[in-house]
Amino acid sequence: MKRILHKVNNAGQQAGLLLNAKKTKVMHIPASKESSNVEPDIKIDRTSLENVDDFEYLGSIKTSDGTCTKDINTRIAMAKQGMVSLNNIWKDRSIPKPLKFNLVKTLVWPRMLYGCETWTMRKADESKIEAAEMWFFRRLLRVSWKDRRTNGNVLAEMGTERTLLSLVKERRLKYIGHAERNTKTELIKTMFEGKTEAKRGRGRPSLSYVDQVSKATGLKLQSISQKSQDRVIWRGIVKSSCAAANINPDDAAR
Repeated sequence: MKRILHKVNNAGQQAGLLLNAKKTKVMHIPASKESSNVEPDIKIDRTSLENVDDFEYLGSIKTSDGTCTKDINTRIAMAKQGMVSLNNIWKDRSIPKPLKFNLVKTLVWPRMLYGCETWTMRKADESKIEAAEMWFFRRLLRVSWKDRRTNGNVLAEMGTERTLLSLVKERRLKYIGHAERNTKTELIKTMFEGKTEAKRGRGRPSLSYVDQVSKATGLKLQSISQKSQDRVIWRGIVKSSCAAANINPDDAAR
């Protein structure tokens, strides 16, 4: 990091540009828990840069622990804020429910789904997304927790099923295909095939982004890279994977 930053700083100075040390932050992603307490001391012109645990980049929050939980929580909060700001629409009885539902998908869900193509979700994150979807529907129908109505009853009145989580997974697979076919950069190839030089800590390793893509498609890494080059074939894989993800567990057991 020091070497790259110094190269950028030197190149900028030759062009008459200066890096602002006060606005430049450093986020250290430790290879192990033992090295998490060691903060790097990186300087620009003898000024030490501030070390942070997370930062916002292009509207998406990146954290030093490599998880997407904080970004997901932030997107959910922003979507709920947008839902509350449209209360006058949800209270209007002259607007039919299908139109209100379309307004939710047009005005609220984009806030929630921004950057979801890069999310690596834990089980708890998936539960939060599903809970947020039901919160949107209950807010739209003006249903209070005091009414003691089940999620199934709310979905039946809306005439729909839970689709927000499957939409996140669908966008992630579509993004992988689009990025794999991009010949201008090797970023996805580096992410898929790159390895971190460090010893793995104790316990079960966290599910990575690549692991989730492989689990969703049922394909190995090499097959994903090959099949994603054909847009038609990959589109069929995305469709079948999303259809399989939407199968009710009870129906699958039967």
